[in-house]
Amino acid sequence: MVHLTRSLGTLLATGFVVLGAAACGNSSTVTSSDSSTTQVVVHTATSNSLVGKRFTSTSVDGAAIPGDGPLVITFPEEGRVSLTAGCNQHIGTVTVDPTRLTFGTLASTQMACPPPRDGADAWLADFTDKPLTWSLDGPELTLKDGPRTVVLIEGTDAAGLP
Repeated sequence: MVHLTRSLGTLLATGFVVLGAAACGNSSTVTSSDSSTTQVVVHTATSNSLVGKRFTSTSVDGAAIPGDGPLVITFPEEGRVSLTAGCNQHIGTVTVDPTRLTFGTLASTQMACPPPRDGADAWLADFTDKPLTWSLDGPELTLKDGPRTVVLIEGTDAAGLP
């Protein structure tokens, strides 16, 4: 009876872990051959799909980047971001949710860029001051802030060329 109660308790606890993991994201369950061990693997594809990648803008629908940018975004590691819109380099934190990017406070270099690039930093600050809707389709990252849509391509240099 003690063994049955312990097994039932383990089964219930495992079930709650599996349900909790499934509620937090994609998950898969692996059960060992003796059926006494269950391992839950939770996949966080949303943030991992951006980590280690660099994207350069190819088009902006809405208010253009002063000096034509381009907007370059790099996700060097989980929760970190580096950006430039053609003038200063900005670095900081980013929270990646399934459909939203939310930027924390960004630190930047302090170069005085000549016109028309002198407005690029203000454009970038305005673009990143609220959560952006994002989607990734192959190498194409699309960012939207409401009135603006920016399309970026992965792995291109600052001139937008592969």
